[in-house]
Amino acid sequence: MQNILVRKGRPEDAHHFSELVTLTSPAIFPIVFGSTVKKMMKNLFPHKRHYYSFDRSFFAEIDGKIVGMAQLHKLITRKGQTARLSLLLLKYFKWRLPAKAVNLLKFDRLIKFVAREDCYISNVAVYPEFRSFGIGTKLLAAIEEEAKNIGKKRVVLHAETHNARAISFYERLGYKIESRSSALKIKNRLFESFTMAKSVTP
Repeated sequence: MQNILVRKGRPEDAHHFSELVTLTSPAIFPIVFGSTVKKMMKNLFPHKRHYYSFDRSFFAEIDGKIVGMAQLHKLITRKGQTARLSLLLLKYFKWRLPAKAVNLLKFDRLIKFVAREDCYISNVAVYPEFRSFGIGTKLLAAIEEEAKNIGKKRVVLHAETHNARAISFYERLGYKIESRSSALKIKNRLFESFTMAKSVTP
């Protein structure tokens, strides 16, 4: 395996973002955004200062080829973030927004209780053919270093309770389960997750 480079996201990474982000929760994203989820993510990504923005993204590359990604939210400003995302959704969903927005706001509740002094990690994904090569580990290490450099004490993430592989991966990297998040009910399906956290202070 060649050296893995981790870099910050750029607007032109939209296609890879749309492909990778749907791998993180293949059951949830189609329910929240509908059948056009990849197109929606591709449209949202080039815009700044919202949950799915390129300016919160990190990509892993091998020989110039994108193989994985993750997102880091440095400051939880939920109200402003939701307002900006809602405007973008209105632009792209148009008349379909109201029904979609209800599901989106339920999904958004996952970060409601993340402390302002913490960073939040989301949407960690690696293309299937590049898994088990340490790419996820490299991505998380770069993000943790970024969090430490801006003075944050911890990084927090959510892992779906049924995703034993992801939970085990995060635990190997030093993340610990802190609590079980409230179940989200979206279109008669329940989604549950664990809140996991790791200290990044020396």
